[in-house]
Amino acid sequence: MRSPRFLLCLMLVFAPVLVWAQPAAPVASLDRDKIGMGETVTLNIEIGDETSDAPDLSPLTPDFVVLGTSTNHSLSIVNGRRESHTILGIALRPRREGHLTVPALSIAGQRTQPLSLDVAPSGDGGGAAADRPVALEGKAEPSQAYVGQQIDYTLRLYFAVNLADGQLGDPSAEGAEVRRVGQDANYQTMRGGRRFNVVERHYAIFPQHAGTLEIQPPTFQGTAVDPTDANSFFGAGEPVSAVADRVRIDVRARPASAPDGAWIPARELKLSLEGVPADGKARVGQPITLNMRLEATGMPFEALPALSLPKLDGADVYPDKAVTGGGSSGSWVTGRRQQSFAVVPTRPGTLHIPETTLHWWNVVTDKAEVATVPAHDIVVSAGSAASAPVAFPPASQDGHAAEPAHASTAGGSALTAPAQPDIPWRWLFITALALWLATLAAWFVFGRRHREKTPPAGPGAPAVPAATRERPAHEVFLKAAAGDDLASMERTLLQWARIVRPSIRTLGELSAALREGPQRDAINALQRARFAGGEAPGRALHGAFAKGFDWSPSAAANDGMGLPPLYPR
Repeated sequence: MRSPRFLLCLMLVFAPVLVWAQPAAPVASLDRDKIGMGETVTLNIEIGDETSDAPDLSPLTPDFVVLGTSTNHSLSIVNGRRESHTILGIALRPRREGHLTVPALSIAGQRTQPLSLDVAPSGDGGGAAADRPVALEGKAEPSQAYVGQQIDYTLRLYFAVNLADGQLGDPSAEGAEVRRVGQDANYQTMRGGRRFNVVERHYAIFPQHAGTLEIQPPTFQGTAVDPTDANSFFGAGEPVSAVADRVRIDVRARPASAPDGAWIPARELKLSLEGVPADGKARVGQPITLNMRLEATGMPFEALPALSLPKLDGADVYPDKAVTGGGSSGSWVTGRRQQSFAVVPTRPGTLHIPETTLHWWNVVTDKAEVATVPAHDIVVSAGSAASAPVAFPPASQDGHAAEPAHASTAGGSALTAPAQPDIPWRWLFITALALWLATLAAWFVFGRRHREKTPPAGPGAPAVPAATRERPAHEVFLKAAAGDDLASMERTLLQWARIVRPSIRTLGELSAALREGPQRDAINALQRARFAGGEAPGRALHGAFAKGFDWSPSAAANDGMGLPPLYPR
């Protein structure tokens, strides 16, 4: 009888460990989903560090030629939690044209998901470029976009010569934000019966105004060398250059059917809430940590709205500092925002956390959608009784502690606690107080002597008041507000604000710290201009902040009070 029970206990003890030890499922992705015949594509498989087995590549051989593999390790620390990943790269060349499927691969007993790849005929495009040793091509997708929506600009450099050096420029667009996405992809392709090396680079372009967006073409300049010519290695190479075609994009304003609130044109969006007790129970005074997470594809984290919980009846909510970050999924940027809340129940009963919704615009389907976190009910019970205060035994007339009381057992015998030694708490307190007073007196005397010996600052003394650092930042912001660069307005305004209050990091935090009035309205107008295609509020910004910041009295009070109490009365 004892043996089955013992085995059952072992299973219950080690079951969580076995579940935790399960390796994360591998995730597969392609660096491109459309290529030409003869080009190469990289299959990236993200696995956890606990997985050391190599994948079985035999399912790839019917449709692909495996050219080689590479391994890349990454380490990140989020909220003190260490996350490490390994990305296995597999270079593939398709054997045929058409719509191909990269099959699922088996790794350590788990399988990746299948992927789709479109392979176009090798003769599609590039006929003119095959006659040149170096060619540069730029392509934007989609050709129509909304204000604030990501435009994927793909830049490809084709070269059929040996390059000793080269400089590849970046595209530019007036009235749009341009940022580079991911790493360069290197592969080979055939054009006009000629093999070219290709460097592919992706850029994310975010238009800020409705109308026609013109993407200025980047250029390439380099030096080609002939390996058979010895003089080529002594600066006698041939200069080569290329320029891409100009691209125009039709940028549309925010649709009238879009719901009010933040404008979020994304390809994909997820909103989740973690930390709700699994058993749906809590106690009064014991905090519950809830983590709300927002992830979007096609939107940078700077454009994501702040996350919040509504006021809860029967609980106090204390938000933590938001954690933001960005990355990329193929050629699309990804943004994430995570907000933690400490929810402290204040009375027993049912704590209702209402449903949370976020409206966004799906640019793939061109329709409005709603991300929802369902409502939760938590049963709150009364907290445990507070521990009785520890009382020292009263002292007798002779100065010794009185003997403790005796507790009688059922049999009449007495259980006597051992006498505690007398601890001179009073003398320890008096000694510590005397040392503290002596330290305070010494600090006062030496400080006064130092002030008497220090000569007053003369006309040439380098006095640097705090306002000296704030004034130039204020002037730089006013100059930026007089122009048309919205990003410069935001950057210089935050730089000025951080000199006064270093804790401010975003426009949302700055707006919350200001008094209701023109300054908040000007910040809202700046955000609408950046992400919703509104008019540039330069004049309104200049007028609202010409005389400095109009801080909110409550924000000023909270700034000096520190954090609110975790367990309020």
